[in-house]
Amino acid sequence: MKNDHLRNVWDQRADIHFAKKLSNSPDLFSELYNESWWGYIETLLSEIKNGRILEAGCGPGRWAERLAPMDFDMVLSDISPKMLQNARQFAEQGGFADKLSFEELDVCDMHSLRNDSFDMVISTGESVTLCADPQKAVREFCRVVRPGGIVICDAGNRYRKMLDLFNGKDFSQIIEVLETGEYISENGLTSHLLGPGEFVDLFKENKMEVLNLAGVTPLFNFPPESELKSSLEREDVFRDMCKISQKHAELPGVVNISSRLLAVVRKPNN
Repeated sequence: MKNDHLRNVWDQRADIHFAKKLSNSPDLFSELYNESWWGYIETLLSEIKNGRILEAGCGPGRWAERLAPMDFDMVLSDISPKMLQNARQFAEQGGFADKLSFEELDVCDMHSLRNDSFDMVISTGESVTLCADPQKAVREFCRVVRPGGIVICDAGNRYRKMLDLFNGKDFSQIIEVLETGEYISENGLTSHLLGPGEFVDLFKENKMEVLNLAGVTPLFNFPPESELKSSLEREDVFRDMCKISQKHAELPGVVNISSRLLAVVRKPNN
């Protein structure tokens, strides 16, 4: 039943996400967010030349248009068939669909994907947070990546969410978020939020080596407030936010206040 609800929610949101994907004028926050992520992905690509990449919980596809033309074979997976349909349409329009395959899969159960079959797993947009069981999702990411391969994914930070709720004078779930990490949104979706230490421990439990833990766009809440997003139109503010993302995002204090946590981990060679 949980899977059916998640599938329905993301099917309903698919066209909204696709419209944003097709926009010729993406907002500066999206640019800041994407480039913050790309910095971690790009530095590792030389290790997996012509390799195989899984984008898990892909939505309409965030990275295929960059990675497929670089000669990486990619599998895009999502729980929502509508998201996958839109991702395929975008790839066909862009002329890179021949490097992609598509799998309708829950990140908690990627049964059709073999053990040790990917050089890199990328999961953007808090799939770990928004799935039914973060522990299972991380276990699946670690299972399908090969020894020596890389997993890059993000998760929502329970402590920043608690602060955002307080600042917004929404007191109804503060204790629940602090004690369990669970937050129920207006549409009924449950977010399984993690503290920085908990996020790292999920990978260590799977015997993964943690290379980086960073805060993504650390001063913004999610979804970002329109007033904060518009502040990026000031050149000096945008420049400073880029500098924080590039230079200071891994400072423990910055990680602790970030809404989204990004982990880069490696599967040890046997």
